[in-house]
Amino acid sequence: MLDQEPLFPTDRIELVWQGIDHAEGLVIADDGVVWAGGELGQIYRGRLDSEPEHIADVPGRALGFALDGGGNAYVAATDESGLYRVTPDGRVDLVSRGAAERPVVVPNHPAFLPDGTLLFTDSGNWGRSDGCIYAVSPGGETRVADTTASSFTNGLTVSPDGRTLAVVESTLPGVSALTIGADGSLGGRRVLVEMPGTVPDGVAYDERGRLLIACWAPDALFLLEPNGLRLLAHDPFRISLHEPTNAAFVPGTRRLVTANYGERFLSVLEHDARGAPLPRPEFAWTP
Repeated sequence: MLDQEPLFPTDRIELVWQGIDHAEGLVIADDGVVWAGGELGQIYRGRLDSEPEHIADVPGRALGFALDGGGNAYVAATDESGLYRVTPDGRVDLVSRGAAERPVVVPNHPAFLPDGTLLFTDSGNWGRSDGCIYAVSPGGETRVADTTASSFTNGLTVSPDGRTLAVVESTLPGVSALTIGADGSLGGRRVLVEMPGTVPDGVAYDERGRLLIACWAPDALFLLEPNGLRLLAHDPFRISLHEPTNAAFVPGTRRLVTANYGERFLSVLEHDARGAPLPRPEFAWTP
């Protein structure tokens, strides 16, 4: 895959928020405000053209993020493993530690379904294919929603038509898809793409229904098109991309932003299409 000419040259990638602590996850609000996390649990918030503010801390490394319609962020954290809510003013509350019969092992990435259900992945143990996806109701009940996309279950995102959940399985390695039922159920797992020799981590759809895939290894971004997988950007020197784990679009624009697990900055590039809108429902959960 790396023998292709990248669609986007690395010398056109802009570096912002230099000095942040090895961000793995990020999410961008409709007004352009970026949330990202740090290695020690720092929660950063701000705009790309200014310095971020360190507004809160979660226990352990902050991994994936999602936003609800009230502007609250939901972030997976590794110590005291669980999913946490962070309000815009920096209040942190535990939302879920998994299901009663199946406590979370490695909470990794949340996402909302169109019906308002909050999902988050448990990667499980590396190499054991014991990951799963949880569903959290507004009342706080957590259930296991899927165990079929289990090969170190990682990033996930909803397709533009709201019918498909794309799920990274890092040790597949590749990306699978689950059909989203009218009742919010998940099923019918199928493999969208296998990516031998890589460790995929995060995914985002553009408005044309193409899937962007960020890889922890190699230092690359890929674009899954109807005719196959294309190399979007690759930096073998790790100057502008260094273990790009998660990616998100500035809503309504073509600006694609990636977190870099191996470095202390975010990377920004101009894609050839705008990002697909994400479900951001009101989520009436209270501590």
